[in-house]
Amino acid sequence: MTSTVPGSAGPRDFPVFVGWLVVGEFTIGQLRTPEDLDLARRFLQRMFPAQEAGRPGPGLSRERLASQSPMMLAARRDGEIAGVALGHMDSGGLGTVDQLAVAADARGTGLGRRLLAELESGALSLGARQLTLGSVEDAVGFYQRCGYRARLLLQFVPPARRDEIALLFDGYALVETQWQDVPQLWVQTPGVDPALADRVRGRDGVYAQWVMDKDLAVS
Repeated sequence: MTSTVPGSAGPRDFPVFVGWLVVGEFTIGQLRTPEDLDLARRFLQRMFPAQEAGRPGPGLSRERLASQSPMMLAARRDGEIAGVALGHMDSGGLGTVDQLAVAADARGTGLGRRLLAELESGALSLGARQLTLGSVEDAVGFYQRCGYRARLLLQFVPPARRDEIALLFDGYALVETQWQDVPQLWVQTPGVDPALADRVRGRDGVYAQWVMDKDLAVS
């Protein structure tokens, strides 16, 4: 059962959430202060130690706290952070999920799904019509179960050539785009097929990534 309880001062070293959302053994709330954000950053650094230390990313930008805190969430259990979900609004009603992480001992409890649902609700409150994220391949299934669609994005730098790589995907609908000076090729698929990315694995200058998106208006 889910209920809300008034915000109150918690342990001094942990975020003080306003309007905690109680979900089983977890409480979920918005990050509202730079101190909250620093705690979320340290949690993510423990979860992803290979990421560049000190590189905050858009989801950890302090400038976003005032206007986009509904998309900046953390969950805790017994005074410890157990999960973080961070996103931000782009232009034109589009939003991005920047980070979604759950502690190892909290996986399998539904916490990740609930954090994502709360982020989506926050995005709707800020006027988002669609959310997008770039997902690592082993998380694609999770996002599909949460209603996200997958498309394979290929990006190219020399010596790779888009026209040559396109021949490897004969029979698929392809959409050519450009991001800054980087040629892109979107492979339209009815579902996730990991073997598609294998077609370009090991080729110099080709970067393949499954990109997920969800239309919030129809969720």
